[in-house]
Amino acid sequence: MSILRKSTVSFVLLIPLLILHLDVFGESPHNPVGILYLNELYLAICMAFTFFYLLTSIGTQQREFKILMTYAVYSSVVFIGLPAIFSFLFYGQPIFYGLIEERRILFSFGFATLMFLGRNMSASQFEKALLITALLAAAMAWMFKFGALPDLRDKQSSFDRPDRSSIGAPALCLAYFYCIQTWNKGISPIDGSARSKTVHIVLAMFFLLTLVFGTQTRQLIVLALCFTVFCLKSKSIVWICVSALLLSPFFIFPDLMKVLGLNLDFYAQSVEDGPTDGVREQTIGYIFSHLSQNHWLPSGSLSLMWNNGFIPYFGEYFFLSDVGVFGTVFRFGFLAFIIIPVSLFLYYRWAKMLHPDTGFVVTATLAQLVIWPLAGFFEYLQATICYLMVIQALRALHHYSSAPVQETYVSSPYPRPSSQLARSV
Repeated sequence: MSILRKSTVSFVLLIPLLILHLDVFGESPHNPVGILYLNELYLAICMAFTFFYLLTSIGTQQREFKILMTYAVYSSVVFIGLPAIFSFLFYGQPIFYGLIEERRILFSFGFATLMFLGRNMSASQFEKALLITALLAAAMAWMFKFGALPDLRDKQSSFDRPDRSSIGAPALCLAYFYCIQTWNKGISPIDGSARSKTVHIVLAMFFLLTLVFGTQTRQLIVLALCFTVFCLKSKSIVWICVSALLLSPFFIFPDLMKVLGLNLDFYAQSVEDGPTDGVREQTIGYIFSHLSQNHWLPSGSLSLMWNNGFIPYFGEYFFLSDVGVFGTVFRFGFLAFIIIPVSLFLYYRWAKMLHPDTGFVVTATLAQLVIWPLAGFFEYLQATICYLMVIQALRALHHYSSAPVQETYVSSPYPRPSSQLARSV
């Protein structure tokens, strides 16, 4: 009874934790229900919990915790500490502001709370918590789209698509990944137990429709399609047919597009001009011009809290967050050609050390790398990376718990008590 109660309590606590970790209410220009400083509060909780958990685990053998701790410390030192030092050396920005600017990397320390709760429940409960979080985010995205949810932002950021929102975008993408993977394999990606394919394909359709009509972010739509192709491979044809059947009412009744507020002109223009806009091309041009003039020296990143950040140097529309890997190159200069491949190798190595089967994690990572020119992998996706690492750790724990115990005997010159020689003596 105590085990059941412990599992239930952990499951109930995991849902609000995932809501915080996967940015459902995180403050951003594209989140109409974002709460100011909520992410910072969550990061403080994660850091404190990790510190106390580390103190209590001294002297114990916790292999998964040590691997995840190494991942989090490495990510923080390299992608928070180094850019802060480089911006101090190049621009004179105080290191404190540099650390604040790259605080998103601290989402990597969310592993401690996720692991602590995840190991006290079944794989099914852990997966249901993700689905509940994603369903909540999807419901709020649709509510905002149809005007049932107020906009808490001070100003509108998308005048061409005023009904779009990024409520819990990481949760929607991860839930879509999970549903497609489960539909493809028919088993849980954590403990390998059987799962209903029908339920998960229906949920995958719903999450995809939310990304297309609710979130309306080109990068996320491309991300979902890339994961589908990488995961399903030959089965992608089936998924294309199912999607075509699902979208057929919009071709038969075009007025449904207007009802759902889909900006077809915007997407048609995106097809003609590419998935980027003029601001991104201008930012990339500034980056390469800056690097060539300064011999590809590391420049770090500037915070708006210190002398208006990059505005005095490159203008108001220079954002490293919009140019993905090019922003990484700007931060590290020539060192990026060492740091990027080494970091990718270490991430893969740590995932492999947690559990040898990295199929789901690698497929999700490859899909993320496709949109790397538009979204920073190391700097802005640590919440997703952390969650995938936790899945690997939970796979290892469930594998160890379900593995049959094998009794081994050590050769000894003395007979075992059960042998005939021992009995005669």
